[in-house]
Amino acid sequence: MGYEDRDYFQSKPKFELSSGVHPATRGLLIAVIAGYVIALIAGNHTSFASPEFFLTSAEGPPFWVRQAVVLTSHDVVPWLKGFSPGYWKLLTHWLVPADLLRCVLDAVGVYFAGRMVEELFGTRRFLALFVAACVLSGLLAALTDHWLLGSRVGVIMGPVGGMFAAFVSVAWIAPNQRTLFGWRTRPVVFGLVGFFAVIGVIYALVGDRPVAHSPTQLIWGAAVAAVYMSVLKAAGRLPAVAPGSYEEPWNRRGNLPEDVDDVSRALARARKEEEKEREQAERQRAAQAADQQKLDAILDKISRQGISSLSRGEKAFLDAQSKRRRP
Repeated sequence: MGYEDRDYFQSKPKFELSSGVHPATRGLLIAVIAGYVIALIAGNHTSFASPEFFLTSAEGPPFWVRQAVVLTSHDVVPWLKGFSPGYWKLLTHWLVPADLLRCVLDAVGVYFAGRMVEELFGTRRFLALFVAACVLSGLLAALTDHWLLGSRVGVIMGPVGGMFAAFVSVAWIAPNQRTLFGWRTRPVVFGLVGFFAVIGVIYALVGDRPVAHSPTQLIWGAAVAAVYMSVLKAAGRLPAVAPGSYEEPWNRRGNLPEDVDDVSRALARARKEEEKEREQAERQRAAQAADQQKLDAILDKISRQGISSLSRGEKAFLDAQSKRRRP
């Protein structure tokens, strides 16, 4: 058996496309796409963060869509003028993207985030992180958006909080894994999160539109994941796929991280095991040769002196060999 064929020489699970879409990722994709389609049909609008939608959502189906899934600071912050309690939207806002473009982008983001992270986290743990990040990022965005937007309405919708929480978890689970151009995962993830956060804030703050997308939802989703992963790391429960990480029981048994020292240790173990197997095989061959030599001597004695000349030990040995060779 070669080194590459052994279980512990196989690569650890990586943040890459796995063989299929796992249950939580599939369910999230269906929920987000179906949520937008249902809201689109019921609300008769492609964008729920447009002034036109807010002007026409005073009654009828658009009103119920707004009451069900369109989260703003006025639904959560009681001291704001025009406050109307809508705390249940914290649980529903993330199921419906704010417009068609965001629906496509969110679906793509959930697809890749789920396929990379769910396999290592496990379905329940991944789903808990995703939904919790969606809910908490919605709550924190509702509490802070009005400070940035002033009298303008900030619409908080879609699974962007959970999606970026999943991506940020990579910076803790595989901080040193190489990405495109040989860059390490952690600075790449933080750089991308920072880039999209800045773009989102600028897009929301620039212009005089009375309704804008939440400038902080993405930021809070990433922050929730950062806190959660830091807690897991402090407790020694961080899933490991890279050097310096913690091992967890849900990791694949006997996999080897992509680290030079670990590869060297694995090769050393492989050589030791092969040496041990070779020594055992040599001992077996030596024992078989000795038995054959003894058997030949007994058979020669029988041919010369007869079977009655055998000692009790020789007869026992001959009987044992006869039983061993019998099919």
